[in-house]
Amino acid sequence: MDPALSASAGGERRLQVVFLINSFGFPEGMAGTNRVRLLGRALIEQGAAVRALCTRVSERPGEVRNTVTRGVSPEGISFLYTTGSTCRAPSFLARRLVEARGYVAAFRELARLRRRGLLDCAYLAAAPDSWQPGVWMLAGWLRALDVPLVVEFNELPGETRWLPRPISRRLSHLDGMTGAVAISRWLADWTTAEATRIGRHVAVIETPIVVDVGEQEPTGHACEPPTFVYSASTEYGRAVTHIARALKIVWQKYPRCRLAVTGMRPDAVADLVGREGLQDELDAGLIVTLGYVERRRLLELYREAAALLVPLFDDLRSRARFPTKIGEYLASARPVVTTNVGEIERYLADGQTAFVAPAGDVQAFAAKLVAVLDDPAAASAIGAAGRRLAEERFQYSRQGPRLHAFLASIAEGGPGHGHAVTAKTGETDFEVEEHAAAQVT
Repeated sequence: MDPALSASAGGERRLQVVFLINSFGFPEGMAGTNRVRLLGRALIEQGAAVRALCTRVSERPGEVRNTVTRGVSPEGISFLYTTGSTCRAPSFLARRLVEARGYVAAFRELARLRRRGLLDCAYLAAAPDSWQPGVWMLAGWLRALDVPLVVEFNELPGETRWLPRPISRRLSHLDGMTGAVAISRWLADWTTAEATRIGRHVAVIETPIVVDVGEQEPTGHACEPPTFVYSASTEYGRAVTHIARALKIVWQKYPRCRLAVTGMRPDAVADLVGREGLQDELDAGLIVTLGYVERRRLLELYREAAALLVPLFDDLRSRARFPTKIGEYLASARPVVTTNVGEIERYLADGQTAFVAPAGDVQAFAAKLVAVLDDPAAASAIGAAGRRLAEERFQYSRQGPRLHAFLASIAEGGPGHGHAVTAKTGETDFEVEEHAAAQVT
């Protein structure tokens, strides 16, 4: 008997959730992958059955992290690549054929799961930056199967307001959606406003960054020479430039300190720092480009760092997002150096749980890096306070009851929205705001 058909711990039928993944890999990957793994784990611990369908290939030749097309993640999430392959094909035509195969197979698998009672709610793991026909077709197919679809917003969505309303409404990220999960207050507010604009009733819940604090065991000290770590995908080159400019100032006092960049392609990092006149520092090993790093080693780098860096900027994109890596940074108990934008201002306090500089101010960001190196003991204390914050606010299991109730309500056709609740997090109470889009008639 399929274990997903069995009852939950409370004796009731299990909620059946399918994550739809179309922009990153599973079960190995970076921020998006880890968020799915932790939210899925939180739901499983609440008694749900969780699956993941990868509708597109995720790996490029030479950068293959996921090699099997079906299996079960360590968290208990069954996954399937409907493309029949994880790796990108060499030619344009072959890629289009594989992509078409992926969507057709996904339609068939979703129908099969629905017939067997194994699909109550679908969860689009991350809204694409721009409207995509594949997502639109998936939404239409799920509507035909009478399955509600929830979309997650982690980044600033692309908008089509300049088009005539009937067209822009169909091209909205909320077209065909029953609910939405927003990683930040800004995105929750945006979703509510967008639902009102297109005349759609969408239940919205805010679910912040999540982390498994127990995955990391703090060491309490940094390695030598002191190394700052920045982890991000290649699209965040502006942050590398900002850090490089700050390091020019820091090296005047601490010429031995280093920067390690993970996630980004080494050639992209080399190009960015070269433009800043730092080729000699790159050649001398003061700037280390590591590319994608296996997770165990990545967490080691975090625990050994003098500080972990995440500069954000005073723009819409930074105000909207809440980088997942901040949770992992905090869990390492090493100090985080960031800037006062969006959710940072809401959760982190300068000199208490992190080092926070004004956005876009290179001199101020450099001063925070110098402060870390000037007083390692004080920096470690701030890092320890940051870990406690992660335990209280961002531990994945704390989101499980709310998210399970939200998805169960949507699956049952209930409202699943519309009020503020108080969530218990250890010894700390904090208000978790939920937003509901108005019904427009």
